[in-house]
Amino acid sequence: MSDNIKSPGVMAEPAPDAENDAASVASFENSTTSTEEFEHEPFDTFQVKAGELCAKLWPHLSKDAFTITRMDGGSYNRVLGIQIDGSRRQAGWLMRQAQTILRTICPGVIRKSEIRDYVLRIPRMEHAWVEHEVSILKFLAVTSLPVPRIKTFSLSAENPVGSPYMIQPRLLGKSVVEVFDELNTQQRVSFAKDLGCALKEMGKIQSPSPGTLNPDTILAGSSDTQLLRLQCPPRNAFRVSADLPVPSTPQTVYEFFMSQFARQRAYDLTLHRDYLNPWKPFEAIIKHLHTMGYLKDNIYALTHMDLEPRNMLLHVTSPTTASLSAILDWDETVFAPAFTNCRPPFWLWDSEDDDAEDMDEADAQITPNDADRAAVKKAFEEGAGEEYCKWAYTKEYRLARDIAKLSITGFFSDMDFDVAEKVIKEWNEMFPHLKVCKISDYHEEE
Repeated sequence: MSDNIKSPGVMAEPAPDAENDAASVASFENSTTSTEEFEHEPFDTFQVKAGELCAKLWPHLSKDAFTITRMDGGSYNRVLGIQIDGSRRQAGWLMRQAQTILRTICPGVIRKSEIRDYVLRIPRMEHAWVEHEVSILKFLAVTSLPVPRIKTFSLSAENPVGSPYMIQPRLLGKSVVEVFDELNTQQRVSFAKDLGCALKEMGKIQSPSPGTLNPDTILAGSSDTQLLRLQCPPRNAFRVSADLPVPSTPQTVYEFFMSQFARQRAYDLTLHRDYLNPWKPFEAIIKHLHTMGYLKDNIYALTHMDLEPRNMLLHVTSPTTASLSAILDWDETVFAPAFTNCRPPFWLWDSEDDDAEDMDEADAQITPNDADRAAVKKAFEEGAGEEYCKWAYTKEYRLARDIAKLSITGFFSDMDFDVAEKVIKEWNEMFPHLKVCKISDYHEEE
C-alpha cells in the first residue's frame, strides 16, 4: 500500500470454516423478475452454465457436488447461490458406491466444514467496471472493515457463463432493511456501536488526493496504491465516461471543489444545459465556507457513495447483541473530502418512520426523548468518535457534503436538482447577508 494512503490496522483473514459455515449464511428471497426486466437468460438454463463454471473451477469435485440457486440481485449484478459439497470428489463407480454406503452407515464422517456456500455475481450491463469492483474489495480486504471477500474472479467473458464474474463467500446476516425493526433495544445499541466503529475506521483511510483507486496497481499486486482523478461524468455500469483516466494529484479541498465545478460545467454544456447552472451558486457558497474556515482540513477519506441500510448486513449473535456483518456495494467508492462520508445514520434512532431513508438530516443531532432511542444514538456516537460527529452534525458541513456529492456525480435526475435547490434555500436562510443566486437566476460572465 502506498505511503500516501493511510489505512488502519490489518485484519487477519477469517478461518475458512467460520467464513463459509452453511448453517448460518445470509438468507435471500427468490427473484423471479430479472429475466423479464433485464432480458436475461432464464434461470433454468443459466444454472447449467453456472454448474459448468463450477466444474471448471473445482475439477476435483464431481458434478453433483454443486447446487445452484436463484437469489435476489441488484441493479448492477445478477446473483446466484452456489453450495459446494467438498465430500463429493471425482471417483470411479465403485468408489462412489462405497462413499454412498459409508454416508448411510456413518453420516458423521461427512464434516459440516465440507459444505461451502458462495455467491456468483455477474454484471447485468455491458459497461460494468468489474476490475474496479474487484480492486476496491482487494484493497479493503487488508483493513478491519466488514467487507465481502473474493474467492475468485474473471475479467474475461471467455468462460462457461459468457461474462466477467466474481465468486464470493456467502455472508452471515440479513439486510438491515429486513430485520432492524425486529431488534430489541440492546441489539440496536450493539449494532449502532458496530456501525459507528466501522465509519470511524473508514475515516482513517486517507489520501492527500481525491479520486478513485487505480485498478491496474491493485490487480498487479503493487505495493504502491495509486489514485486516478475522478472521471467527469463518473463511469458506472450504464455508461463509460469519455473522460480518460488521469493520475490524481494532491490539492486543497477548496481547489477540489473549484476544479470539479469547472469540469462539471464544461460537461453540462456538452449536453446543452446552458440555461441551468447549479455550479454558479455552489461556487459562491464554497468560497464563503472557505473564508469561514470550514475547508481548512485538506483530507480525503474513503467514501462509500451509497451507504444506506439496504447495503448493510446485520447478524444477530445473541438475545442482546447484533453485529454489522458486512457493508455491501462498494462499486462507486471514492476518496473525497472527509466530511462527505459523514452523513449521520439517523434511521438508527428514528426507525419508527416508514420513510427513514428519506428523512431530512437537518435534525439528526437532536437526541430523542425516548430513552431507548437515545441510547442507540449515544452508542453510535461513541463508536464513530468526536471528529465524525463534528462533520456529521455541523450544518455548514452538511451543506458542503451535499455539494461535494453532486460535484462528484453531476446532475442526472430531477432529484439532484431538488437537492441543489434545497441547499441554496437553506444557505440563504442561514446567511441572508451572503445570499446566493438560484440555479436559473444568473448571468454568464462575458
